[in-house]
Amino acid sequence: MTAAQVRRRFRFVKTDDASENRMTPVGYLMTNFGQKWREPVIKRLNELVALQSGWDGYDGIAVTFENAYFAVGILDACCRGDDPTPQIVPGASGDLQIEWHLEKGDIELHIVAPNDVHAWHVDVNTGFEGEGMLLTNDFTAVVRWIKNLTEPTRATVPAAS
Repeated sequence: MTAAQVRRRFRFVKTDDASENRMTPVGYLMTNFGQKWREPVIKRLNELVALQSGWDGYDGIAVTFENAYFAVGILDACCRGDDPTPQIVPGASGDLQIEWHLEKGDIELHIVAPNDVHAWHVDVNTGFEGEGMLLTNDFTAVVRWIKNLTEPTRATVPAAS
């Protein structure tokens, strides 16, 4: 099978709402079939970008294309191919939250805007009460958090006497 045959396009689509007087760009992302989390993430982001105004029963707006695109960039930089698929939750102001709730702990990344991310995690195995930070373009801490929560726990083997 050629690369052209396995390539798929995913499109973030946002219809223009004349009442909001704003244009939202449309873009394309290519899947990477080595990452099991990527296709469901892009599907979910497509749904969130296409939300209608007032989706939350109030004045909620759809997730912005810029935030969705930035979210994929973060995940591409932080996640390995076999990492679990995160939950993605819309905010009412075009923002979104990426979440992992795993047996060993939780990670939440609130993308307010590109380069404006409020990150938090808790690791229940170490009794850590939680760590929060503001991130812009360095997600090294998130890589470490995901790795710590997804790698199997290594049993300690006593050394031979």
